[in-house]
Amino acid sequence: MRLLARLCAGLGVVLSASLAGAGASPRSLSAQAFDPSAIDAVFADIEAEMPGCAVGVYRAGEILYRQGYGSANLDYGLPITPSSVFYLGSVGKQFTAAAIQHAADAGHLGLDDPVQRWIPEMPEYGVPVTVRHLVHHTSGVRDYLTLLDLAGIPYDVPMTDGEIVELIAAQEALNFDPGERYLYSNSGYFLLAQIVERATGRSLREYLEEHFFGPLGMGATRVHDDRREPIPLRVVGYRLAGPRVRMDHPWSFDKVGSGGVYSSIEDMARWDRNWFTEEVGGEGFSDRLLQVGGLADGTELPYAFGLSRGEYRGRETVGHGGALAGFRSQLLRFPELETTAMVACSFPSSDPAARARRVADVVLAESLEPVVAESAEVPDTPSAQPELSNEELERFVGDWEASIGIQVAIARAGSGLVFIQGGQRVPLEVRGIDHLALPAVDAELRFSDLRDGRYHHQEVVQRGQTFTAERIAEVEPVDWTPYVGVYHAPEIDAEWEIVADGDRARLVSGSRTRLLEWVGEARLATSGLQIRVRLEGDRVAGLTVDAGRAQGIRFERVER
Repeated sequence: MRLLARLCAGLGVVLSASLAGAGASPRSLSAQAFDPSAIDAVFADIEAEMPGCAVGVYRAGEILYRQGYGSANLDYGLPITPSSVFYLGSVGKQFTAAAIQHAADAGHLGLDDPVQRWIPEMPEYGVPVTVRHLVHHTSGVRDYLTLLDLAGIPYDVPMTDGEIVELIAAQEALNFDPGERYLYSNSGYFLLAQIVERATGRSLREYLEEHFFGPLGMGATRVHDDRREPIPLRVVGYRLAGPRVRMDHPWSFDKVGSGGVYSSIEDMARWDRNWFTEEVGGEGFSDRLLQVGGLADGTELPYAFGLSRGEYRGRETVGHGGALAGFRSQLLRFPELETTAMVACSFPSSDPAARARRVADVVLAESLEPVVAESAEVPDTPSAQPELSNEELERFVGDWEASIGIQVAIARAGSGLVFIQGGQRVPLEVRGIDHLALPAVDAELRFSDLRDGRYHHQEVVQRGQTFTAERIAEVEPVDWTPYVGVYHAPEIDAEWEIVADGDRARLVSGSRTRLLEWVGEARLATSGLQIRVRLEGDRVAGLTVDAGRAQGIRFERVER
């Protein structure tokens, strides 16, 4: 039956039978009918001459459906196919985690080994950081990509692995004590790759090729640890800037462990098959990869070995997403149904997670619980505008600075809102309590960070381009003089400067400038950063910066 299913899928034909229902076994599921055109409809918005996606549907590793949409390379007009090779971003973490578990099973290392056993450069933090902490993102180790951003260093600037280890090891503190919290950290998985190499004598790439990719026939998959190396059938990543398309590809990025894997829809089917056959790893290997992490207080986490455990429409799921530069990807597996949807895309607004769920809706229509309507009051169409109170409308009103370097305003106009830029006033549509739209320019605005009766952050999607905007604080009699100066962070060897600009202040880091907002006594904020001001008497002595995945970075004021 599986051989016949593979043949029919390759011809775009789907086996049909009326045997499967919500309680059907995986064997009878292989006979469920689905309409391939319904999957194609999930990608109907992708034009042939634009960046696009590839999709694969696997049942116990056999390909039920595969297709490509859009262009893999706009320079040469090459189409995306199921053989096209995409950068997978953090979907690649499951390969790193599998290598760690395989190496542990072989006796090369222990999951409860202190990190310092393999990375002696790492300082002692009081509470030991273990390999297991790294796997489950409970280590507290600061994220190296965030540290690079704080230092003003683009992620794709060529650096050696040793320099990244040095950066991570230079952190004198953790975000929190190991096991105290969960906080996603790319540093953890980068260090896991280093541990594989130091414990086995084989680089992560060599280890995976020898023990996984080779035996499974994954010839198109590679751990990209050499930026100069060509990759056959490589898809180029893009970003849409209004009507224009620009390359957004990690050409020079060759750091692995936290990502770094290129693969195709066809090769990922071979990886998926091993989940069920355990050809590599042996009996129980997949179950070991499903072991979730836990906190010191006994709280169980949904994050396993490079995979998140969850639920969709009443069925258990295992999966992971990925994002870097223009690439977005999603693996969504239903273990009890032996069915997986894999989506890989080459532009940021592609939303492969939503597309993978819609593909599952098609393929597993008879096996998923019905969708429950959230509320009868939810508008059926975007044009059905909800009515917001004056207080709710006022949350949007004010001046905004966008990450693309423009300033705009949102103002009241009668019972509605208008968007103002360069003297032009354009009506805004209210789509929800935190959602506005500018139909005239095909833009969607989502708002967040509600405090003091105002939204302070928005994400804008316009014709595929995504950017953010931050509220410009209302001009207050704030004296920025005490804050003006140069600050140095020894742990990341970076200098920041705060400069006064009339009634406003800006934070300058390398070539990047951010508008600062005064949010309270000894507290500043800008572009997702929370900054605590450290005082010595009346003098500003330094700053302590919280930046999402890197907390408590200390900047000392430099006297010049």
